[in-house]
Amino acid sequence: MEETRARTAQGLTTLPTETVHAIVNPVAGSGRPARAWPAVRRHLESLGLRVEEVHTAEPGAGIALARQLVERGARELLVIGGDGTVNEVVNGCLDVQGQPIGPVTLTIVPCGTGRDFPRLFGIVRPEQAVDLLRYGQRCRVDIGAIRFRAFDGSPRQRYFVNMADIGLGAETAAWVSQSTKRLGGFFAYLVGAMRTILRHRPAELAIEIEGTTVFGGPALMVALANGRFHAGGMRIAPMASVTDGKLEVFALRRVSRFVLLGSLLPAVYRGTHLAHPAVEHWTARRVVAVRSAEPVPIETDGEVVGTTDIEAWVVPKALYLRVPRGTCDASA
Repeated sequence: MEETRARTAQGLTTLPTETVHAIVNPVAGSGRPARAWPAVRRHLESLGLRVEEVHTAEPGAGIALARQLVERGARELLVIGGDGTVNEVVNGCLDVQGQPIGPVTLTIVPCGTGRDFPRLFGIVRPEQAVDLLRYGQRCRVDIGAIRFRAFDGSPRQRYFVNMADIGLGAETAAWVSQSTKRLGGFFAYLVGAMRTILRHRPAELAIEIEGTTVFGGPALMVALANGRFHAGGMRIAPMASVTDGKLEVFALRRVSRFVLLGSLLPAVYRGTHLAHPAVEHWTARRVVAVRSAEPVPIETDGEVVGTTDIEAWVVPKALYLRVPRGTCDASA
């Protein structure tokens, strides 16, 4: 009772626990967590919270860390990094059926390159985590799931929070992951997209939605959207929702590099690309399949994970996320 009164007096009225666990990706956003996270942690501790912190040591480590923490009873996880770090933590929190392995709630401390998923809720600054924990709303969000081929040819399954794409987007993500990001996500992805457009070639792809073939032919890119934003602020899916149990599916037909650079790329940043005749759009409630004669790279939440063929679907209301009050439905 004394703990509850103390927490209420300090404004921590939405938390069921006095301890939060922080998963920090120290290399996200060119080292931004080292600059932004310590001040946030000190503020949380000044409010009476105990913060237990672990760091990811290598790509993929966030999956194992999240699973270990939730299995040991962690109920509040802070994710300090970018969309790729959020992706790993979510994959650690869900089992193979898409069910949470424990009653955990995530709070994102955006410190990565793109920060596209939290942007959906207006979460754009690391220091917002303090108010999210003090006054935020728990929002139950959908998660995408995808089966694909690893680079060694073995079958894999992975969850994604924001977006998966095939072709042009995956090649751009691969370049950005190896480049400097000191100018920020917008410029990193803009330069990466322009560079990739000059080199990328279309692939022969077939798209099936719920058993019906809706597309077949050369395509530069296929995107499967749970969230709205992508690649540092591109408005790939302006109609997407993370609470409607659906994926928005886009295909970009073969067009010239001049068209891509001169009209389509600027239109994607404005969210006006849907009117272009080279852009196809469908909404899927269940399974989406994308097949190709030759392996084409895919990425999930900014990380290249494997190749086609793929099957994807939505896991409705899979996880709880802390968001600013009033943004759960408004942003979804």
